[in-house]
Amino acid sequence: MKLAADGHRTALLTLTRGDAGLWFGREPGSWTAQDLAAERTREWQDAVKVIGFHQTRLLEWPDGALAAAPVDRVTADVVSFIREVKPDVVCTLGPEGAGSEHDDHRAASFLAVRGFHRAALPAELPELGAAHQASHLFFNASPFTAELPIIAMTPTHTVDIRAYEDRKTRAFECHRTQLKDRDRFHELLKRRGGREFFHLAIDRTAAVPAPGDLVP
Repeated sequence: MKLAADGHRTALLTLTRGDAGLWFGREPGSWTAQDLAAERTREWQDAVKVIGFHQTRLLEWPDGALAAAPVDRVTADVVSFIREVKPDVVCTLGPEGAGSEHDDHRAASFLAVRGFHRAALPAELPELGAAHQASHLFFNASPFTAELPIIAMTPTHTVDIRAYEDRKTRAFECHRTQLKDRDRFHELLKRRGGREFFHLAIDRTAAVPAPGDLVP
């Protein structure tokens, strides 16, 4: 939202429709995976409108089994989107699973990094268009706190999003089938104090640092 407000084009690629999850407020067995996929697709579309992405794509790789999906085919989808959008910066989940250690989240991180790399190689998947090298790849991150000791990447960048917190909340509320996470969402929003955190994982513009030690 902040990037769009600053004049940048933003895009979103989502790999699954979430059809293996639960439906908040309904008893298990009272819906089919197809029902949930259709409902979560509508929720995703509503959230996308609130956030204001310029370009989006929702794929249908198996929810809850993304790690078992054919890696080269999913990577090709990521490469295709990157070459189409031609981003300078790619943001994705951390390799630990964005704090949740969810198998799909960890797989999405791996596939994003793989696609980021291969999208820049002319010899890789030439049928998907000209190679494009994004300059930076960020993982989402979170400062460690003893009160909420989740696994997350250490922040290297902090962004002030206070002006967009209301819209972020509205976007979350679009995901009606997942409102079981509402309390946790608001707890994290409060703890972050109007900030989003990112970890710079790849910088194609960086020079090789001078020799030194890992321990200060």
